[in-house]
Amino acid sequence: MIQYATENDCHWSFVLAPESLSLSILDLRGWKGDGIIAALNTPAENDCAGGLRVPVVNISSTLAESSVPRVSIDNRLIGELAADHLIKRGFQDFAYYGLKKVAYSQLRREGFEDRLATAGYRCSTFLSTPTFRLHGVKWQEQHHALADWIRSLKTPAALFAVTDYRAMQALDACRQIGLLAPQQKIAVLGVDNEEVICQHMIPTLSSVARDDKREGYRAAAVLDQLMQGKQELEEVLIPPLDVVERDSTGILAIHDDRVRKAIEYIFEFIEEPFDVNVLARHVEVSRRWLEYEFRNAVGESPYQYIRRQRLEHARRLLTTDRRAKIYEIARLTGFGSAKQFTVVFQQKYGMTPREYRRSV
Repeated sequence: MIQYATENDCHWSFVLAPESLSLSILDLRGWKGDGIIAALNTPAENDCAGGLRVPVVNISSTLAESSVPRVSIDNRLIGELAADHLIKRGFQDFAYYGLKKVAYSQLRREGFEDRLATAGYRCSTFLSTPTFRLHGVKWQEQHHALADWIRSLKTPAALFAVTDYRAMQALDACRQIGLLAPQQKIAVLGVDNEEVICQHMIPTLSSVARDDKREGYRAAAVLDQLMQGKQELEEVLIPPLDVVERDSTGILAIHDDRVRKAIEYIFEFIEEPFDVNVLARHVEVSRRWLEYEFRNAVGESPYQYIRRQRLEHARRLLTTDRRAKIYEIARLTGFGSAKQFTVVFQQKYGMTPREYRRSV
């Protein structure tokens, strides 16, 4: 937000609570400022924002509907990224740990389940009541219920949690019931990439990283337009960055050593222009055998798997290295030419690489 104001000579004065760094919009009724960027997490805050004469931009996706323009992370895409990451680790049994009556949790669940369904998988679901709605010792009861649910899962399993805090709770429950050591039988993935949590858990926690910088920048841009009297879209979705992989999803749940070796080769040499024949020779099996066993293990052919990993790698490069030329990204993702890369990318995502880069 500050970066946007600086780059565009907005000369804004920022008002916030010095210690908590945030104020509820309910505390701003009657305030004489020019615009508000707020996280509207309750119906009361949403109603208040809709009734203010000051332009407001909502940066929370807790509620399904927003009374004012909203800039938020693409929660369905978070779920899809989580599913892709766990599927490629070779898991066939999946679980989702989310929150009741929280919109972003529902969207992340939908993205996760839809991507799993496309690959031919289903998942078990456990939904907790958010802690701000709990009183007394009910949070302890919630933890015991979580442990019982995890104990009931068929292992090896891959668990996607709605946030890093919930993933931390899931790891604690896994540890209590013996699923982590001495042999890890469950992979756990969170959201937000909160490094204080992720780096200090045992095992360290893999997480889907949000693009908070771009989300704040775009929210400031929308607010600037509103303050100038220009109409803006009601909803702007910011794609997440990527999965930051750590130890909690570092296992490959594939029983056949040769298929596991093939997948490890794909990730190690994703920037090289190899094909399925090269992969089969590396694993020392026939192409026909690899085609059959690979599909049986991960739900798609080696060619489809390689192509999908190349495209996902390309999509990451388009957003993280915005100065890279299209032909450079084509080369770094194993495509023979920029033209081939563009055609395949457009078939997959419905837009060219340049159009995709401009859209995020």
